[in-house]
Amino acid sequence: MSFMQFFKKPSQDEKGKETDKNEEKENITDGESSDGSYGPCPLGETGNKKDKESDQEDSDNNDKENEIKDSSVSTKNKGNVISNKRKVKESKKSHKKVRINNDIYLKNIPTNKNYEVSYMHTDVVTHVLVSNKKKYIVTGSCNGVIKFWYKNVGSIEFVKHFKIHSDEIIYLFMSEDEEFLGSLSKDKTYKQFDISSFDMNIIIKLDFLPKTGEFVYSSFFSTSVKVAISSSEKPRIYIYKPLESDICIHTIDLSSSIIEIIKYNKVYNLCILSDNKGIIDIVDATNFKFPNKNNNNNPMINNSDIENNDMDILTSIDARYNGAKKIAFSYKSETDLYELCKYKTYALCINISSDGEFMVIFSENYFIRIYKFKTMKLYRVYDESTEMYLTAQNDPLKKNLHIDSLDFGKRLFIEKEIKKHIKNQNMRLDMVIFDESNQYIIYTTFIGIKVVNFITNQLCYIIGKNETNLRYLSISLYQKIIPANKIKTNVHESLYINEKNISDCALFCTVYKKARFYVFTKKIVNEHELDERDIYNEQPNKNELSSLLSTKSIENIEKNNNNKTPKSAIIYTTMGEIHISLFYKECKKTVLNFATHSTNGYYNNCIFHRVIKHFMIQTGDPGGDGTGGESIWGSEFEDEFFDHLNHSKPFMVSMANCGPNTNGSQFFITTVPCPWLDFKHTVFGKVTQGTKVVLDIEKVRTDKRDKPLDEIKILNIKISH
Repeated sequence: MSFMQFFKKPSQDEKGKETDKNEEKENITDGESSDGSYGPCPLGETGNKKDKESDQEDSDNNDKENEIKDSSVSTKNKGNVISNKRKVKESKKSHKKVRINNDIYLKNIPTNKNYEVSYMHTDVVTHVLVSNKKKYIVTGSCNGVIKFWYKNVGSIEFVKHFKIHSDEIIYLFMSEDEEFLGSLSKDKTYKQFDISSFDMNIIIKLDFLPKTGEFVYSSFFSTSVKVAISSSEKPRIYIYKPLESDICIHTIDLSSSIIEIIKYNKVYNLCILSDNKGIIDIVDATNFKFPNKNNNNNPMINNSDIENNDMDILTSIDARYNGAKKIAFSYKSETDLYELCKYKTYALCINISSDGEFMVIFSENYFIRIYKFKTMKLYRVYDESTEMYLTAQNDPLKKNLHIDSLDFGKRLFIEKEIKKHIKNQNMRLDMVIFDESNQYIIYTTFIGIKVVNFITNQLCYIIGKNETNLRYLSISLYQKIIPANKIKTNVHESLYINEKNISDCALFCTVYKKARFYVFTKKIVNEHELDERDIYNEQPNKNELSSLLSTKSIENIEKNNNNKTPKSAIIYTTMGEIHISLFYKECKKTVLNFATHSTNGYYNNCIFHRVIKHFMIQTGDPGGDGTGGESIWGSEFEDEFFDHLNHSKPFMVSMANCGPNTNGSQFFITTVPCPWLDFKHTVFGKVTQGTKVVLDIEKVRTDKRDKPLDEIKILNIKISH
C-alpha cells in the first residue's frame, strides 16, 4: 500500500518547467512530487475551502459542461501551436458538426461518481469488451480465464466461464461485426469464439510468442474472416483465415520494430500499426503496404496471390478500391503521424471511431491525440500527465480537477507504479474509447474517467471521482436507448432520458491490481448502498477475505493475547523514551494493529521520516520514505472517529493515511493543537511522558522533504496490558 504525499505549491523553478498551455511538453517525469512528504497536512495547506468549492462545482457536473483549458491542435508547420485565425475557423466548423440530438447522446453515457456494482474473477481482471449488438460483455483475467455476461435492462447476468489458457492472456479482441472474439496468450495459442453461441470453435498453436492481434476484415469487403497476429520476437505479422485453416496464409516482414498495436478501420479498409518507438504506420488491410489515395493506380496485388489464385485477396482488393473511402494523402510526410517520434513517446492505446473518421491515441507520456483519419492531421491534443494535475491543484480556474490533498499523494504513488508496470509488462490497455455518436471520447485518468466532447472541446463529466482507492485502466462502453413503453418492470428515475426513452448505458472498467471489474451506470448510488455493491460471486482472495473477516480477525488476536487489553506503550527512540496511553475501548482495531506490530518488532529501526516544526513528527514506515507499511491484516483498514478523541490538544498520537479508510502502519505525534485533522486521522493515543523528547525530535534539522538530516530511530516499543 502507499501513503499520502502532501504536495506543496510549486517553486519558481518548478513553475519555470511548465510549458505553454498550447504547446506539448517534451520531457515528462515519472509523476513524483517535488515535496516527498506524506501524512497529515499542516494548517493553511489543507485546502478545505477549495475542497468545498470543488465538491459544490462537481455536484453541478450533470448540469453544465466545463471547458478543457489544456488542449491544443497540432499542424505540420507549427507543431502544437496554431494561429488564432485557424482556431476561429476550426471552432466554427466544430459548432456546425454538433448534432441536434447532442443532449440525448450525452444522456446515454454514465455520469456517476460512484460505481453501481462490481463482480469478481479468480485473479486480476485485465480485459473487458462489450458487444452492443449482441448485448454481451466479455471479461478476462491474467490467469487465462474469460467470462461471458449478458446485459439486461438495469443489470447483467453471468452466462459462461472458460479456462481457455494455461498462461496469462495477452490480448482479447473482437471483430467489427461483433460475431467473433479472439484471444492471444503467453502459452503461444490463438483461440476464437463465436460470440452468439459462446462456443470456442478455433484453436491455433503458434510457432511464436504473440504480441497483439486484430480481425482485419469487414463483411462489406470480404466474406472470409482474417486475423492478423504480430510476433513479439521479430517485426513480422502473420495472417490467418481461422475458419478455413490453422496454417498461416501470409507473413508480412516489416522494417520497423515489433508491432505492439494493430487497429483496423472498416470504413477505409486500412490498418494502423504501432511499435514501442513511436512509429505509426497506415497500411492497406489486404497487403499491409502503404495505401494509395488513387483508386486506379495502386491496387498492389502480390504476384504470389495471382499465381496462387487467391480469390479472396483479389476480390477484397477490388472491393477496397471500389467501395472503401479514400485517404487524402499520398505520403506519410504529409501527415502528423510522426508526432509520437517527435516527442520520444509511443502509443499505449489506439482506437478508431465507428464512422471511421477519427483516430485517438493514448501515448506513454499520457497525452491524448485525436486525428482526422482521412488526412491524418491532428485535431485535438489533451494533456493528462501527472505534471498537469500537479499544476492544476494550485490553479483556481481548474477547480473541477481538484482533489483532496490527503488523496493526492496516494494517487501519485500508484501512478508511478502503474507506469512501471505497463512498461515492464508491455500491457495492452483500452484506456480511451469513442461513444456511439463519435463526438465524445471517454478515457481513464489520474482522478477518474473523463467524458470529453472533442468536437466542442468541453469536459462534460468525471466518472468515478469519488472512488479514491480505484485506478481505472481498461474501459468498454455499452449504450442502448429503449422506449419506455416497452419496459414492463419498474425503472429507476435516473435512467430516463425523457418521458419516452430510457438509457440503459453502462461503463465497464478494469482496475489496477483488482480481481474485479466495476460497472458505472446512470443509476444514483445512495450512501446506504455503498457497502453492498461488491458481489462475491467467487471465493474471496486474501485481501477480500481480510475485509470480510475483520471482526473475526480482531477476536482471534484478542484470543491469542489471552483477552489482554493493550493500555499503554513506551516508544524507545535514539533520543529518549516516549510514553503513550492507548484508547483501546474506542479504537479497538487501530490499537490492536499498533500493539501487534509493536510486539512483533515491526517498528524496530523505523526512522522518523517526516518532521515539521510546530506541527508533528511521523514514523512507522519500515522503508523509511513514507510510501510503505501495511497493517497486520495485509490490507488497509477503516478509520475510527469519535467526537471526544480529537486534535484539540498537542501530543496526540494518530494514524497517518492517504485518504478515508486507508490506514496501515504509519503514525504521527502532534506538537500543537491541530483541529483541522479531526475526522481525517484516527486518534488512538496520547503522550503521557516524554513530551520533551517529542519536542527535541521536532526541532532537528531537516531537508526540503522534511526528512531529518540525522536519522532518528525507534529502537523498540513495549506494550503494557
